Amino acid sequence: MTPHSSIIQSHDRNLSALLVAVMIASGCASSGPIVSADELTDQALSTLAVADIQDSIDRCRLSECAGDMDSASAVDTVRIDRAGRMLDVVLNDAFAQVAWREESLASITREFETNMNPVFSDWDLNLTSLGVTLERLIPNLYRNDGQDGSKLPRSLLSANRLTTDLDRPWRTDAMLSGRHIAIWPSHGWYYEYQLDRWEWQRPRLFQTVEDLLPMSIIVPYLAPMLEGAGAFVHMPRERDTQSAEVIVDLGEEGSPGSRYMEIGETDVAFRMGDSPGFAHRPELFNENPFKLGSYRVSRTVEVASATASWIPDIPTSGNYAVYIAYGAEDNATKDARYTVYHSGGITHFSVDQRMKSATWVYLGTFSFDEGVNPDMARVELSNSSSDPGKAISADAVRFGGGMGSISRGGQTSGRPRFTEGARYYMQFAGIPDTLVYNVTESESDYIDDYRGRAEWVNYLRGAPFGPNKDRSNRGLGVPIDLSLAFHTDAGVTKSDALIGTLMIYSSTGTEDEREFPDGMSRFASRDLGDIMQTTIVEDLRSKYDSTWTRRAIWDRDYSEAVRPNVPGILLELLSHQNFADMRFGLDPRFRFDVARSVYKGMLRFLAGQYGFEPVVQPLPVSHMEAVLESEGAIRVSWQPTVDPLESSAMPAGYVVYMRSGNSGYNNGRYVSDPTFEYRGAEKGVVYGFRVTAVNEGGESMSSEEVSAGRAMAEETQGEVLIVAAFDRISAPAHVEYGPFRGFTGFLDEGVADGYDMSYVGDQYDFDVDSPWLDDDSPGHGASYSTFETQLLTGNTFDYPAIHGAAILAAGYSFSTISDEALSGHDLGLADRFIVMDVILGEEKTTVGPGRLQDFEAVPVAMRERLSRFIDGGGSVMISGAHIATDLAGPASDEEGRSFARDVLGFSWRTDHAVENGQVFSLNSFLGELQEIEFNTVPTAWIYRVESPDALEPAEDAETLMRYADNNMSAVVGRKGRGGSLVMGFPFETIGDVRVRELVMQTILEFLK
Repeated sequence: MTPHSSIIQSHDRNLSALLVAVMIASGCASSGPIVSADELTDQALSTLAVADIQDSIDRCRLSECAGDMDSASAVDTVRIDRAGRMLDVVLNDAFAQVAWREESLASITREFETNMNPVFSDWDLNLTSLGVTLERLIPNLYRNDGQDGSKLPRSLLSANRLTTDLDRPWRTDAMLSGRHIAIWPSHGWYYEYQLDRWEWQRPRLFQTVEDLLPMSIIVPYLAPMLEGAGAFVHMPRERDTQSAEVIVDLGEEGSPGSRYMEIGETDVAFRMGDSPGFAHRPELFNENPFKLGSYRVSRTVEVASATASWIPDIPTSGNYAVYIAYGAEDNATKDARYTVYHSGGITHFSVDQRMKSATWVYLGTFSFDEGVNPDMARVELSNSSSDPGKAISADAVRFGGGMGSISRGGQTSGRPRFTEGARYYMQFAGIPDTLVYNVTESESDYIDDYRGRAEWVNYLRGAPFGPNKDRSNRGLGVPIDLSLAFHTDAGVTKSDALIGTLMIYSSTGTEDEREFPDGMSRFASRDLGDIMQTTIVEDLRSKYDSTWTRRAIWDRDYSEAVRPNVPGILLELLSHQNFADMRFGLDPRFRFDVARSVYKGMLRFLAGQYGFEPVVQPLPVSHMEAVLESEGAIRVSWQPTVDPLESSAMPAGYVVYMRSGNSGYNNGRYVSDPTFEYRGAEKGVVYGFRVTAVNEGGESMSSEEVSAGRAMAEETQGEVLIVAAFDRISAPAHVEYGPFRGFTGFLDEGVADGYDMSYVGDQYDFDVDSPWLDDDSPGHGASYSTFETQLLTGNTFDYPAIHGAAILAAGYSFSTISDEALSGHDLGLADRFIVMDVILGEEKTTVGPGRLQDFEAVPVAMRERLSRFIDGGGSVMISGAHIATDLAGPASDEEGRSFARDVLGFSWRTDHAVENGQVFSLNSFLGELQEIEFNTVPTAWIYRVESPDALEPAEDAETLMRYADNNMSAVVGRKGRGGSLVMGFPFETIGDVRVRELVMQTILEFLK
């Protein structure tokens, strides 16, 4: 302590209070100074300062002048600097948990200055927490008065793309082009040594488990958004939910029909590499598969003279992620040319082999048909390159995610690889064990898993940012910009209160250093966390709940926050343990919106780091149409979607993707206007279209699919208009009654967006007072494990193609229009189309968390269009599981019931009509086909119908089919032009293709 300074700590509060009382009694602490500061002792000045500052803190907390300031915020110490007339105020760590802004810092400073004793009128305040000024806790993004250069990269990372899709029809230099982002969903299926079993790292609660819940946000939403913005997303867990797998490699066994081939001239032919490569082993135990085999090497030339091909024997038709591997060569090319042949066409890639060698590199997910088909299922590597004279290498190629193959305790997990923890995928992907994922030397896979995820980031980046055991390790040379650990474990409450969003970072690192290896301040991680948490909370408050809780910004030494040697954060989005939070967490719309917020947070952080103006990628387009035109043309049109939260997210153009028949989608075509015409459509073929919107920020997520097809016959039976009205995606139903809270799938399972990988089974414990005992007996929210290895099929938004194929088989042409486009359509549709086929699927009025009701099955605007169509002589076929309940059930209004009765010809009987899908025909309605069956069980190809409607015919209609279980009416109709046919179950869920075709033909003849 210098002669001119003194320190008083806030925990000396009793002494402080006594001194203040003495000073007040002597007049030294009155409203005006009786004596000057120079006449008071250091102890007296310190006492005054502590008391006044703490009083200001209390006032600020009441007035919220510092935002989300915690009640624990307090003065830690005050240092008196007489010579400099300065009060150095050290605030406790709770102050650093606040999202500070210039205005809030100015506000609390004014509060301090206002409440300070006049003896300090000409003194300055220096406020610090965590050893830095509060000003340094303000993210650069939110600073108006200059940036904090310590939190900027010491040298800008090169924006080198690892993979480049050369057939992408829009700009490859999107906003995050060349940026590399490491993300992982928390936890995973792991081996517990003490119990000698595989298990989840977290309990099964509210129909899910944290080991899968973040993945259901990252894989279908966040990763595609970042990739659409141009970034390469690296994951230490398997991202492909396809449980089938084919690995093609030199001498690879276990995939009959698969083969590796080479063609090349002698001087540039492939030779063996000098280092180890991949070798496939059905089961591995503490072995690195990339050290067990070999790879091949050639030399790049301008004109191709050598190729390597990997031809898989695909076990079942479907979508497969394609991963490539190549060896580590000092003179590796930056432009290795790969070609993927798939059922949607041919896609070319350039791969920078200077980084991420000897591991799996994701190219994309493609559609492949079953069997060996080199023209539509192979990967080819050419030595042709724009970077001649360099080494180009070829190792294994993997199709599909596969099943877990790492053996622990003499057994593999028995689960699809995507369910497993990162520790096992890292081993399968060739990551060094002792440096990254085997820190306990196989004594605890749980510890190895959470430590390994962060050290994997460092291994990707490499020296001097390498794993903390050896930062000089060369690693894989990937210029990782940031890392995110995505969790949902944040507390529980018995009330209906939200736990909300917590953010965690570390300012110290594993060696207590405050800088990253390049000298950048580790408070850059706090900037990232603050920006992301701010974006999430503001978006959720705007779209869902104005009271969404913003929790603290913690500076903690959690492994996933402290170990990364790049800006890294741990996000606790919400609490999967808390019912109020999970009402949001189980909703697919919420998952999409959260993913978009996380993406925007990363975008804004990187914009600040690298000095560009962030532009947000557009939202998916809507109002889709695919309408037949003359001479074999199909006109596709749509409308952009305005994002009320982001003014920059307007489209500058669009990409139209097309598929024909059962093929996958092609590489797309760029158009500047919201319309596209495809010419040359063949007769008898179903053509499907999806559209994305693009701008400088990147490419949006895809639209729903619309389809069109022209009948084979020269003189067709007529044209059908399909109305794609099944838009619903939603969480399961829930109950709140007395002490009971939970999700009631037996009432309504909800509808997943595409496929839900996070559903484990129904909840069975609804009592909020049920105690947690252990993860096997977790109390309130406990759920079954019935479906945790199976994807829950939801709304795949491609049903016009299923209906259209049956319509073509019946000899009719068809076009498709979405329900949004139909509601705004004023054309005389009945003059062109003889039947309108309305696809309702599981559409029904649904109240989402924090939202108004949505997804009404037949809203007023659609009723008007249907009435006009029937009045004009057209007929309507409409199918859906909830049409009767939603339109004419107990909760409906008289207008809806009248429309159902008078226009569509039915009245409601009951919901949940049957549990099985057997239906029989009356009066030979289906001719020789007496019985049909629709899907009521979980399958991969279509959603299951868990609660079909029973409906009764109106006075002038008739029952055409009944449910076999109870003879309730399943299908009713009015025959002929201007008639209607209503199905209490979705047409597309009839499983047999031939049966679907016969049913559609019968229906169209009935309505003709």
